[in-house]
Amino acid sequence: MVVAQSSSPESSLSVWTLGEDSTDVLTLELMHHYSTSASYTLFPDPDASALWRTVIPQMAFDPRNQYLLQAILAFSALHIHHENSTSHRYAEIATNHYNQAKFGLRMADTDETADINAVLVALALVAHYEFAISPTVFPYPGDWYTTTHEIRRNILKDRTEIQDNVMHSLLAVIAPPLLPTPLKEPFPSALSSILSSGPDVEELHDPSVRIAYEESIYFLELAWRASFNRCLGLWWYMMSNTFFHLLEQARPRALIILAHYCGMMKHVTQDGPWWAKKQWGDEAAKIISTLDARWAPCLGWLLSQLDPGHDSHIFDLTDIDVLTWVNAGDGDNV
Repeated sequence: MVVAQSSSPESSLSVWTLGEDSTDVLTLELMHHYSTSASYTLFPDPDASALWRTVIPQMAFDPRNQYLLQAILAFSALHIHHENSTSHRYAEIATNHYNQAKFGLRMADTDETADINAVLVALALVAHYEFAISPTVFPYPGDWYTTTHEIRRNILKDRTEIQDNVMHSLLAVIAPPLLPTPLKEPFPSALSSILSSGPDVEELHDPSVRIAYEESIYFLELAWRASFNRCLGLWWYMMSNTFFHLLEQARPRALIILAHYCGMMKHVTQDGPWWAKKQWGDEAAKIISTLDARWAPCLGWLLSQLDPGHDSHIFDLTDIDVLTWVNAGDGDNV
């Protein structure tokens, strides 16, 4: 395939000279869908959307940035599959391009001459892809977490070639300034009680564990009040490795914090994009169902958010003072 850059600044795609290879036709189809449809679903900011619809594809046409092209094609194919899930063809195409993007990014990570702007943009698209294909957040979304931390690691690199305008647009994708979170309830104060009470309080004697919990609650509270994409991604972006390992170990305190994230997402994704849609209420209920009833005083607000039918099957109440439980939860119910 021959790709020539268009001289028109209004052009959303470069000029493509197609050969007879059907792969070329498919690539053009996916790029067209990305520029006319899929790119609009990343976020609602018109200015940032225009940049991702025009500048980002032009970056992807650079032969050195094949991983970015593959990330765009993967996201576009996944969006087509989402719109017509009866056909598995585009799901397979999306998986193929996703795997190529991941491989290319691994190679770029070892190349000091790689375009850091293209790397960051590709990682952002891959992160959106992984968030979309993960049906659950429990036990844990390892790929999404790893990619999000790759974005953080690359941003923290001392790489002077990171362009301000590209970085501003990338951060706009992660946290656009529009659409305040439609979660009007106050942050559940009972969540912090896990830092001073509850079973297995001995684990809090480990400073690294306690700090991991404190930071996770702090960043969840920041996300609670943030714009949509920051609300969705900030908590994972700032999550420490220690806290992630606590999630892997299914530590109750870590699971309670994760369940509160799911409760938050149940609200903010009601009118959100396709890639953020999950059964968030079911996820929260599934997490809570793994907990001992002694954790109930920490779950006041969260229990009030469960769909009818979920809340009646969560705990065996024979070993807990029900009055104490109800009183502990009242302060956070809205």
